[in-house]
Amino acid sequence: MLSGALLLTAVFAALAVVTAAGSGGWRLGALLVTWAAFGATCSMVLRPTGRLIRRAAPPQERTSAFAAQFSLSHSCGLLTYPLAGWLGAAAGLQAAGPALGAIALLAALLALRLWPSSAAASIKHEHQDLDEGHPHLCGARRMPTGWRQSHDFVPDRLHAHP
Repeated sequence: MLSGALLLTAVFAALAVVTAAGSGGWRLGALLVTWAAFGATCSMVLRPTGRLIRRAAPPQERTSAFAAQFSLSHSCGLLTYPLAGWLGAAAGLQAAGPALGAIALLAALLALRLWPSSAAASIKHEHQDLDEGHPHLCGARRMPTGWRQSHDFVPDRLHAHP
C-alpha cells in the first residue's frame, strides 16, 4: 500500500510532464500509459484495505472500523475531487498534477509515520495475568513467568499495539 502511495506521486509528476508538453504524437500514448499507471497505483493502495482492517481490528469492532474507513476515504475524496477540478480549471493540469502528487506524498509520509512498522502479522508474547482456563490461552505453553503463545496480531484489550 505504501509503495502504491509513493508511486502515485511519480504518476502525478508524469501527468504534469505529459500535459505540459505542447505537442507531439507521443502524448496520447504517454497519457494512456499514465492513466494505466494511475489505475494500477490506486489499486495498490485500495485493494489491501479490507485485509488491513481485518488484521488491525478485533472481530467485535470490525463493522465500526470498516464504517470509519469508508467515511474517511469518502471524506478525502470529497475534498480532493473538487480540488483537482478547480486546480485543473484554474491553473491547468501542469499545476494540478504536482499539487495532487504532493497531497499523495504527504498522505504516504503520514502513513509511514502513523502506522507502526513493528505491527507484525504474527507475534510471540506472554500473558502473566490470565487464569489457566482463559479461552485466549488455547495452545499457549506454561512458562515460569506466565503463558507463552504466538498468534496473528489483532489489537484488543489483551494486546496493545506493539
